[in-house]
Amino acid sequence: MRKPVGIDVYLQKIKPLLRKTRFSQLKIDEIAKAMDISKVTLYKHFSSKDEIIEQVTDYYIDYLQSSDTVVGDDSLSYAERFRHTFAQSLIGVLYVSDLFLEDLKAYYPHHYERLAAAQQSRSKNLQSFFEAGMERQAFNPLNAQLFIVQDDAVLRRFLEPSFSIQYDVTLKQAILDFYRMKQYQLLAPAYLHEALEDPEGQSALESKIAQILQNFS
Repeated sequence: MRKPVGIDVYLQKIKPLLRKTRFSQLKIDEIAKAMDISKVTLYKHFSSKDEIIEQVTDYYIDYLQSSDTVVGDDSLSYAERFRHTFAQSLIGVLYVSDLFLEDLKAYYPHHYERLAAAQQSRSKNLQSFFEAGMERQAFNPLNAQLFIVQDDAVLRRFLEPSFSIQYDVTLKQAILDFYRMKQYQLLAPAYLHEALEDPEGQSALESKIAQILQNFS
């Protein structure tokens, strides 16, 4: 059961910390500092560190379950819907870091299984979307599952601290270039032309990516 909406403010504030630090090593004092509240205030909202981890996991699961409702919106073109799913995949990778998954599996296997099930459900929804686009000849024929795995693997590699230094490219630029590569992979010629001739759409995605990265910086 999710906490009241106000609790989400505190959960949002500790997401960047959980990306970089194993929660198994965090003390309550450190979590309170990241939330920008006193330890006394923290205990007014959370009974324990275990409850915080449960709430964070629930937050991630809620996001995964609601993130791809846009794929069923027939008022949007396949190219537009793909653009939305790409941004949502980026957020998902930022939410659920490898460190968080490793600790969750080791210390809270029940929560890990719930989160893994939500990730699998999202992948199935995306697979159905891509396969429907192929049937409509909006997307090129390809292995939808591998196309989805590619997002997760490449975006996680981009987020490694050494990546930007090694390849002399900013994180934002790497993500944008990767998105353009995926457009060429996925979109059938007519839809690709539509996407490339939509500067507002490209600009909207660039702004969205900048906002996403700023929120997690």
